[in-house]
Amino acid sequence: MKILLILLLTIISLYASPKQILLLQSYNKGLKWSDDISKGVEDVLSKQDKYELTTEYMDSKKNNSLEYQNIVYELFVHKLKSRHYDVLIVADNYAIDFVLKYKEKLFKNTQIIFTGLDKDAPGIDVEKAIKNNIPVVFENKQVTTNINFIIDSFPNLKTLYIINDLTLSSKLINNKIKTSIKKIAKNIEVKFIFHGNVEQIKKDVKKLPKNSVILFGSLFINDKGEYIPYHKVNNLIKESPHPVFALTDSHFGRGVVGGLLSSGYEQGYDAALWLERLLLNKNIKAKAKPSEVKWQFDYKILKKYHLDNLKIPNDAILINSPRGFFESNRELIDIAFIVFPIVILFLILLVIGVVKKMKLEKKLLIQQKLSEAQLSNIESLVFWIDSKGIIKGCNNSFELFVNKIQSEILGENIKDILNYFHEFNFKDKLFTLDYFDFEYDQRVYMVKNRFIKDENNETEIVTIITDITDKKQAEINKQFIIQQSKLTEVGEMLSALVHQWKTPLVTLSAVAHKMYYYNKNNKLTTKEINKYFEVIMEQVIFMGATMDSFRAFIKPSTKPIKFDISNGIKEILNILETSLKYSNINIEYVNILEKKIFIWGYPNEFKQVILNLINNSKDSILSARKKNIDGGNITIILTQIEESVKIKIVDDGIGLSDKIIEKVFEPYFTTKKDGDGIGLYMAKLIIEKKMHGKLNAYVQEIGAKFLITLPKLENEDDENITT
Repeated sequence: MKILLILLLTIISLYASPKQILLLQSYNKGLKWSDDISKGVEDVLSKQDKYELTTEYMDSKKNNSLEYQNIVYELFVHKLKSRHYDVLIVADNYAIDFVLKYKEKLFKNTQIIFTGLDKDAPGIDVEKAIKNNIPVVFENKQVTTNINFIIDSFPNLKTLYIINDLTLSSKLINNKIKTSIKKIAKNIEVKFIFHGNVEQIKKDVKKLPKNSVILFGSLFINDKGEYIPYHKVNNLIKESPHPVFALTDSHFGRGVVGGLLSSGYEQGYDAALWLERLLLNKNIKAKAKPSEVKWQFDYKILKKYHLDNLKIPNDAILINSPRGFFESNRELIDIAFIVFPIVILFLILLVIGVVKKMKLEKKLLIQQKLSEAQLSNIESLVFWIDSKGIIKGCNNSFELFVNKIQSEILGENIKDILNYFHEFNFKDKLFTLDYFDFEYDQRVYMVKNRFIKDENNETEIVTIITDITDKKQAEINKQFIIQQSKLTEVGEMLSALVHQWKTPLVTLSAVAHKMYYYNKNNKLTTKEINKYFEVIMEQVIFMGATMDSFRAFIKPSTKPIKFDISNGIKEILNILETSLKYSNINIEYVNILEKKIFIWGYPNEFKQVILNLINNSKDSILSARKKNIDGGNITIILTQIEESVKIKIVDDGIGLSDKIIEKVFEPYFTTKKDGDGIGLYMAKLIIEKKMHGKLNAYVQEIGAKFLITLPKLENEDDENITT
């Protein structure tokens, strides 16, 4: 019996011991690419204590000789005498070649995962690796897509200057870069710089003509095989007079404009996810999978190179952009939620005031927009001058602009006619730039110059000045509408929170009075104190839970994730329940799904949509009661049809007419006395543009019906799931 017990304990201890993981990096610690891979692996493994991670660096950017490789091999022979690793994650080509060479001698019984190989030029036999049950996570450098983006974004592009070095991984994709260029970069001068000579590159970049763009791959060694420090490469990028786009995020945030970037973090993260799958199911088949790439841009660098009009993809990540209200005041808001409920009530009043102010500003903005639309019909200003700046001709719009007739303009120097523009260096820019912007009298103007030769072969400049204020303002208006919509919903949530807290506050008040009475009459026993303590804690925990739900709602969703759709609906209902009861409205939630369903999107924006639709139903019911129409029921039904998830919200309020339903999703359309008309517009925008679903409204005999249709996830095991 004792022997069986000892054997059982031994088996349990072996099973419970943490798995030994080795991350073998090709490069050195401190190199952003390697550090990002490590962080991706650590973010997955650090969530559980059943893994023990060791990281080794081969430092191949600085040492890559055969003699050095033999020394590394002997070092591993010594290290592995007393230690065995369950899983080996190998990052980038140098380390992968090393493992393939010495696998049987060093890692014979170890599960191996490869990451960091270029998808189109891996440098190894990927099919053979898969047959040997080695999963491969590809580095997905989007060469062709980035080059196409540059060409489309710069119609006047003259020179494309491509920088890459001759390290092992770079050599593998240099041909890929050249092939892509031949196919798409027609009528553009392309310069390939693979020698890695930093000083020569600096000289070349300074000599590049206007309308040149740089595409940066990697730069670790020079033409003499010497390692180039990371800070020197950063300085090269920051000092460039021309915009620099990239293939990876290694220098993103340090001078690079951006692009469709491959990420070391995603490489490590995906490799660690493969590790978890392999340890949970040893029979799982290995696959080759490219890591995720993301459009990313740096707002400060866009401003530096005057690329405000660059057409950034809708799903792009934008860093260093001006922070919104909640981001700027995050610490203050967090502190406010810790303080006594009286402060919360004060914040409610404050938010209501801000919402009213935003509504007033919106009305002023609409008036301003109408005025600007009228101004936009004015024709552009046109004039032409000779090489000395003497005006030779102009149009009527220019005469009106300078308040002079043509006889007073012709023959005069442009500096004298536009003397109030001296602070913009206007004349100097006319003779040096093809186009530039300037602000005058609270308007923004774009100047385009064309240099031509007259009959005497002397240079003349034809200048067109166009008012582009409306175009600039459009982007500001878009951000304004989104922020206003969020603040409106926050106001509704805070109102619901007030009702939610009334009951526990009344309970706490009653407990306090009882304790005071019993204590005054010497009847307060230990048993009574314990009973009151349990009541107080129960109410405090309830209030804290509602506050947590509210804080989760106002926290912005920065990127799409997987989340449980039913939980998202329940969280909103938990907060609104008391407010709806206060209005004598019954809400019923019916979930007829056979199992949990997860969707891909923005959970907090999804909750904002549900909140908006419920509040619309509530307002519709209250409006119906004012007309003596009985009503007071809201029903939410969650179901699944084929590969879609559907949420139906039905009420018995005043309903929608055929005339109203045609405009119900238009911006600024509202039937409410104090409505702003952007709630349903934003709801449709979130569901259809950000979450790729559908939001429809239907006319009914009694009340109204809204139907949300969202795509269901096909493979729920591919990513971490947020519930």
